[in-house]
Amino acid sequence: MGVRPNIEQLKELCGSNQLQHCFKYLFVQEWRENEELIRYVGQKCANLEASIERRAQLMEEGESFGPFHDVAPDAVECMAVTQQREQRMLAALRGVLEVAREGRIEKEHHVGLMDLKG
Repeated sequence: MGVRPNIEQLKELCGSNQLQHCFKYLFVQEWRENEELIRYVGQKCANLEASIERRAQLMEEGESFGPFHDVAPDAVECMAVTQQREQRMLAALRGVLEVAREGRIEKEHHVGLMDLKG
């Protein structure tokens, strides 16, 4: 049987020759990376939500002065286009969050199985 460089490297990293320990180490590392992604994307969602809310308030405030679209039509169009784009971005990021959260459950299950077999 030949050398398996990926497995050998994994054995070195986790400090064990038992494959069960190696894969548990791998799953825990993947879980941590997934948690970091969830935090990062969650923060990006919060930032976008705040930006969308601020822009909506600005647009509403601008319209309180009268027909805002008559005074600054380019600004109104720009804000509307930006608002729509950021709402699409937010929806996409929420989709990423959903998939990442599914990954959290998956990895917790994998690590739990490794614990049961250990």
